[in-house]
Amino acid sequence: MRTKEGPPAACRKCGGEGVVFSSMGSTAEASICECSLHCRICRGAGHLIEKDAKGREIASICECAWLRTRARLYCGARVPGKFADARLDSRMKDTANAEAFNTLKLLAGEYRKGHKGILLVGPPGVGKTWLICAFIRELIFRHGVPMLFQDFFHLLSDLKAGYSMDKSESELIDPLVEVEVLVIDELGKGRNSPWEQNILDVIISQRYNLQKTTIFTSNFTESRATTMVERVRPRDIQSGEGDVEIKDTLKDRIGPRIHSRLQEMCHIVNLRGKDRREAAALGMGA
Repeated sequence: MRTKEGPPAACRKCGGEGVVFSSMGSTAEASICECSLHCRICRGAGHLIEKDAKGREIASICECAWLRTRARLYCGARVPGKFADARLDSRMKDTANAEAFNTLKLLAGEYRKGHKGILLVGPPGVGKTWLICAFIRELIFRHGVPMLFQDFFHLLSDLKAGYSMDKSESELIDPLVEVEVLVIDELGKGRNSPWEQNILDVIISQRYNLQKTTIFTSNFTESRATTMVERVRPRDIQSGEGDVEIKDTLKDRIGPRIHSRLQEMCHIVNLRGKDRREAAALGMGA
């Protein structure tokens, strides 16, 4: 693989990465920067012919071909468009997210197939999804790992739509089971129905048995003191009564069987801090 004479470091568009990230509607995309469209090493061939110690000619893949492959992997990962700029840059690390940032950075550096995953838990707005999307970018462009991002609520909606079109369960579930690294965002979001728990159990159990790396985020924590508070209006509510507060832990939301699997599949990292979205709306920055 080519390791020198890469994209010009002075390129203002890509900052020397050779790739430009942008939001294309609902998903983020990566495209080859203009500075890297015409490789100066392989002259567009995508490979190099080199000689080994015995003088034999050997073909090796040029870095420009790796870059194109990884850009395609990133586009196929379905990263939400609003997180197209997310990256594990040390300048984005602060006191509140340092533990999670360092854990993800370490996993990105040490990743091997079947590596133990991560479960990020914490209240809404503290930056869980942003960090996970930055991790996706890091892992794909460092190791060329096929990944898939799935919001849990949208995942359930897509499956319901697929079943209504008479698609088989294997047709719907297999892509989620087979991808090398699956990211499930907002685990536990939804109605918490038996059907939802069964779908989650099927996906996680199969990935567990295949020793696949799975990454999760959730607003529901291990403690009622820190978990997300939901306010719901019971169907049998009497006139004049207000909403009821529910403080489900993660175990309450996903059930003891799935929770037990997650204990073995993932490092659990708590992300604390103020609501960054609220701070940004008030003009206080992230």
